Amino acid sequence: ITSTNDDPDACAFCFNQLSLDVERKINGTTKICCGKRICIDCSDSVRTVIRTGRAQRCTFCNSPVIVGNKGRVGMLKKHAKKGAAWAQELLGTCYYNCTYMSQSDHYEAKRWFEKAAKQ
Repeated sequence: ITSTNDDPDACAFCFNQLSLDVERKINGTTKICCGKRICIDCSDSVRTVIRTGRAQRCTFCNSPVIVGNKGRVGMLKKHAKKGAAWAQELLGTCYYNCTYMSQSDHYEAKRWFEKAAKQ
């Protein structure tokens, strides 16, 4: 039996609504390989499975688990250049907060945020 959930505001595993915290950030995580969002509890379960070596591929898209910052940024750029708003927003956040990168680049962050906002 396969069930799907196309609601972007719900966890792709448990289908619970993802709430917003006081800083307007989604309480969960986004899978960089496919853009699926999952809640904190499900995210912790997935991390445990990956850490123990039981999962080497994404549950949703079957892509290999991305290891290393260079691989994460590369995957985000791939999706962002294809027009995926979730990847553009996340890439902008990475450039702004210096996530997965050695230094922040606010110009690049702004450029990706603007691309995401146009969609």
